[in-house]
Amino acid sequence: MRTMQDKLKKWKKKSGQSKNTVRGRPRKRKSEHLSEREIKDLMGYYEPIFRRGKGGAWRNGR
Repeated sequence: MRTMQDKLKKWKKKSGQSKNTVRGRPRKRKSEHLSEREIKDLMGYYEPIFRRGKGGAWRNGR
């Protein structure tokens, strides 16, 4: 008796489907291209940084 995996493999061969195709066409991978500024912005590079000092909190610029 065949296992379910064997039946599934046979059915995929017969029907011509694979996990990379959608209706016979290969799937396109979406690539995201970010600029250096966008990456720094996502990392919080441009957010203000505050330090404790004499007279209260001071902003430490980059």
